[in-house]
Amino acid sequence: MKAFIISLLIMALFGIVFALSFAQQNQNMQKPKPEIETLKKRILVLESKLQTIENVEKLELAAKLADANAKLANAEFGKFERELRDSNNKWLWGWTTFFVGIFAVIGIALWFVVKSLIADRVEKELNGFKEAVDQVNILKDQIRILEKEHAASVLEGIIGSYPYNRGYSNDKPSYAAYPERIKILQEDVLLQIFGDERYNLVLRHKAIEVLAAKKSPRLVSPVLEFLNSVIDSDLDIDYLEIQACLHDYIDFLADMETPEAYQGLKKLCDRLLTENLRYKWLFLNLTVLPFGRISFKLEMKDSVSMLRRAIPDLKVGPLGHEDVIILVKYFDMFNEPEGIKDILTNDLTNMMPEVETQCLELLQKHDPDFVKQWQARKETSNTQTEESE
Repeated sequence: MKAFIISLLIMALFGIVFALSFAQQNQNMQKPKPEIETLKKRILVLESKLQTIENVEKLELAAKLADANAKLANAEFGKFERELRDSNNKWLWGWTTFFVGIFAVIGIALWFVVKSLIADRVEKELNGFKEAVDQVNILKDQIRILEKEHAASVLEGIIGSYPYNRGYSNDKPSYAAYPERIKILQEDVLLQIFGDERYNLVLRHKAIEVLAAKKSPRLVSPVLEFLNSVIDSDLDIDYLEIQACLHDYIDFLADMETPEAYQGLKKLCDRLLTENLRYKWLFLNLTVLPFGRISFKLEMKDSVSMLRRAIPDLKVGPLGHEDVIILVKYFDMFNEPEGIKDILTNDLTNMMPEVETQCLELLQKHDPDFVKQWQARKETSNTQTEESE
């Protein structure tokens, strides 16, 4: 734009000069000389302004050129700096990778060497440790055998001398009555003796007897397993000694008063009532009353129907009167007078007048008519007996 203005001024200047020259020729010196001088001055002024404009334009262009050169220099320097940094980074990473690779190779080789040495040492130590463990296990087995043999010897020593022999009696094993050499026997050892068929039944019974005196719940599972195995076997158990041991086992379970013992006796009783077993008559007499005892103490109502179903097959002697009384209380607890009637009508109170009296007293609140009828039949029976005599 400025160049255009300058061009216009130059053209105007030449036009004026040309016009003055032409006028000067046509007028043939018609104008005076002072006017020519004035025009020359104006031309000089215009030339001076033109030079000033050109100088300003040159300065502006020079400034722009300097600024562009500075930017270009900065750009070139930045590019050079980036290229130099990238080159340095590549060089650094290259050498780092090289040295890392060298160290990795050396480290892996060293690791394999150390590992091999450690593995050899560990294997040697482990073999020695295994040998030591094997020796310890052998010693432990030997110690267990010695402990079991010692415990069996101690139990054998009290079979004849110690007065307790439960059988069908109502005696309870008293742990305090045992000698000190019995009290120090460990439960694990006693259970091992019971589970070892090489020992006779009396010795095995003695081991369980001691556990029962200690009220150890650990006897429940092995005794239940033993009882179920006996009723499944063809073992001849007609001997009173064997029957006494079996009676004790069932009594021990009932005395534990635990849910595990209750469920075990319940399943055993159910088997005796539903399966055709060789010694059903024997096991029912041994099981039903202790089962009624634990059902009463744990207040288990779900056994009412099972116990009633078993009553007709029971044959109870005078020694069982306490358990019969507990069975009567059990039926009364759950408001089951028919169970008490079953006890009376199936002659479970024979030779046990105190049990019969208690049954009638409890039935008085449930069925007084039955009590009257029972007492009337009883009087008639007694009268007939006296007359026959």
